[in-house]
Amino acid sequence: MTVPITTAQYETLVSSGTFENTSGQTELIHGRIVHMNPQGPEHADPIDHLNEWSFEQVGRRFTIRIEKLILLVGQHSCPEPDIVWATRRRYSQRHPHPDEVHLLIEVSKSSVRFDRTEKMQLYAEAGIPEYWQIDIAEKTVTVHRDPHQQRYRSIQTYEQSDIIGPLCLPDAQLAIASLFTPDR
Repeated sequence: MTVPITTAQYETLVSSGTFENTSGQTELIHGRIVHMNPQGPEHADPIDHLNEWSFEQVGRRFTIRIEKLILLVGQHSCPEPDIVWATRRRYSQRHPHPDEVHLLIEVSKSSVRFDRTEKMQLYAEAGIPEYWQIDIAEKTVTVHRDPHQQRYRSIQTYEQSDIIGPLCLPDAQLAIASLFTPDR
């Protein structure tokens, strides 16, 4: 029998340096520790682009968090999404809670299935209002909105020719093709 780890226990492990020599990302999902693959350049590049786009669009309206933990206490989960637009404040004493997350983005290569199923359910259950899942292989962005229990009521997939904007800042337009532009 496996005993789930609580968010408090996980935060203690993190603060004590337990995962310092671990390759890749470590997350707590539904009480279990999940190790993610290290990022290759085709995964890291869209994250870099989204990082720049986020800072250009947001100004000082939100706090932009890149690959930083969010706290989902009731679900025994501490995921580290690639990009989060959180309520503007300092997070030196605690991580953002779901009601402070306005946009959450995951870039997926080897984790496509996990991000489309378990992570999507996790974010919907937490009430994250908008979750973008970027599929590197398919060169698409699936936008999840209107969370209800363990699912989103609105799910739409956009292609490279599309432009999207988040609900929390509709004027922040992202050309999907820009995520997949090859090196020049």
